Amino acid sequence: MTFAISDAILGLSLTKFLLHLLNFAILFTALWFILYKPVMKFIRERQARVEGQQKEAEENLKASQEARGAAEERLRALDEELSEKRVAAEKETALACEKLVADASSRAENIVKTAEEKARRQAAEVVAGAKAGIRDAAVTLAESILTEKVDDVDDALIDAALKDWKNG
Repeated sequence: MTFAISDAILGLSLTKFLLHLLNFAILFTALWFILYKPVMKFIRERQARVEGQQKEAEENLKASQEARGAAEERLRALDEELSEKRVAAEKETALACEKLVADASSRAENIVKTAEEKARRQAAEVVAGAKAGIRDAAVTLAESILTEKVDDVDDALIDAALKDWKNG
């Protein structure tokens, strides 16, 4: 009866149960070789590939950071060189401006000296012209006064004075 009760509870006989257990073991082993190993191999290969790509990405990042640092250093060097050239150009420009100002000042001084000299000459010419004009006017005036007022007695006195100057 015990055998009948166990048959009724599980609905299987011991032989059928062992056969099912053997089938399950064969199926499990077949699936292990057919599915588990290739899937695990694929997962390991994929994981190795991802790790390789990650290492490569890290190396690329490191290389790009080094290249960026080198580029920044070159930019800093170029900035320094540019600022040095700018300072040199500013100095050259300042020197050129000072030279131009000095040249302009010397030219202005020369122009002023030339103008002053020209003004002095013109003033001297005007004064000489005025003196000559005054002299001529005085001679003409004296001549007209003398021609009107000088008579024979005065002529005799003038002749005598001229003879004294020649002899004297």
